[in-house]
Amino acid sequence: MDSARRRRPGPSAPLRAVQYIRMSTDHQEYSPVFQRQAIAEYAAANHFRIVRDYEDAGISGLTLRERPALVQLLLDVDDPQRRFNTVLVYDVSRWGRFQDVDEAAFYEYACRRSGVNVVYVAEPFDNDGSPATSVLKALKRAMAAEFSREMSRKVFLGHCLNVERGFHSGGPPPYGLCRVLLDAGHQARRPLKPYEYKSVQTDRVVIAPAPGAEPAIVRKIYEWYATKAVSATAIARRLNDFGICNRFGRPWQGQNITNILQNEIYIGTNVYSRTTSKLTARWERVPQCDWIRVPDAFEAIVDKRIFAAVQQKMERARRKPTRDELLDGLRAIVRRCGKVDQATLNHYRSGPSVKQVMHEFGSLYEAYSAIGYTPNLGPERSGNRATERRLEEQIADITMEVLRSRGHAVRYEKHTDTLCVDGGLRFKLVVRGPWLVHSYVPYWVARWPDCFPIDFLLYGRLERGSSQLLDFHIFPRGSLVPGAYAVIHRYGHSHFEAYRHPDLSFLLDLTASIPLEGLDRMTKSGDRS
Repeated sequence: MDSARRRRPGPSAPLRAVQYIRMSTDHQEYSPVFQRQAIAEYAAANHFRIVRDYEDAGISGLTLRERPALVQLLLDVDDPQRRFNTVLVYDVSRWGRFQDVDEAAFYEYACRRSGVNVVYVAEPFDNDGSPATSVLKALKRAMAAEFSREMSRKVFLGHCLNVERGFHSGGPPPYGLCRVLLDAGHQARRPLKPYEYKSVQTDRVVIAPAPGAEPAIVRKIYEWYATKAVSATAIARRLNDFGICNRFGRPWQGQNITNILQNEIYIGTNVYSRTTSKLTARWERVPQCDWIRVPDAFEAIVDKRIFAAVQQKMERARRKPTRDELLDGLRAIVRRCGKVDQATLNHYRSGPSVKQVMHEFGSLYEAYSAIGYTPNLGPERSGNRATERRLEEQIADITMEVLRSRGHAVRYEKHTDTLCVDGGLRFKLVVRGPWLVHSYVPYWVARWPDCFPIDFLLYGRLERGSSQLLDFHIFPRGSLVPGAYAVIHRYGHSHFEAYRHPDLSFLLDLTASIPLEGLDRMTKSGDRS
């Protein structure tokens, strides 16, 4: 009854509308108060009654992501129960400065499609859908987008000018440094705390050594790396052992130390524009040749000679040594110690690493053979190793012959004991004898290589002191942890029983039933999942 008696609005009743406000700091005329006043005058003159406000307090109109009020407005427009048919906006730029002008047009079209008209109260045209209006709106949208691009360019040039004058522009300073506020006369006011910024336009910010022990710790980090055979990870571990945390109260990581060792700001060089994200684009690294560098802009806390020595050492560590350099390093270790093995390589950090040797030669044994060095394995172990190598070569020859007879292209890489089939799938072949627990319980050790990629590990097991093969384990990619050692026990007592086969016929059946190209894609897609 009440709803039946409710008076329906007549022709003279005001039209219901909402207003969209977007705050801006680029011009005073775009303040929220001014926008509301202009919209109110238009509403009074055109018989509108404003029933709701939508206001975005952010200053950027480049994207929809940071404008919750506009998002809510678009959601309400799609609601059939809405109680308005018009959106009042001050001008085209308040709707948004989208860099793609079609994006602004799409959001307006979404309103019009739902029966809601968008009116720009300060524009010299009626939004009536005429061709002239469409052209003017497209021009206005392009002008709004270009204004943001031009403003972004001017802001960037202003920051570059400040950097060239020796002032700081950018994020928080690294460990050991702090920001200091200067007045218009370049006199120090006070240090700035984290998340604290200057409030006076004529003030400037510079970088200075932080109070306390942080600068001394930075110098010690450089000294350790330049004069000791330690890595960035070892330095981080040493600081953590001393109970020294980073600026955020968290333990040090190796990457934190690497960032400190690479940062030119510690020798007083101001570096700007290492990364860029203009106009809401994705963050990307800027090429070093385009960085803005200003030497001696700040007080240095690290000697330039030590910094240069650190950079040279890091460059040597990053550079991949050649095969001849690895061999020379191995020979030098043999001359110094009389032997070379994995423990010796780990001890002498100035020489080649185990990973570098394994990556280049496939195994330490191949590297030893290349320099004419014979490991002191003892008579029994030396004989076992010779048997293992002979069987690996024989099994590789037989497997290649059978696969080739079935139409596959097979290549054997001797330095890695790897069969490359059809140019894609890679099988690592290993034959090993057992070790003994308490001198009588045999076990075998398998290791998935972490220095070169393979798809399957073919692991053949030998009886102790014999050339008789027990069986094969065919491990697919993902079944073993790369670089880790896996222990294989006797029958029925191993976690890897599902991978055990009496011979390699399973491999041949597999290649006969599934094309190797498809199998290669399957294993790689399994890795991605």
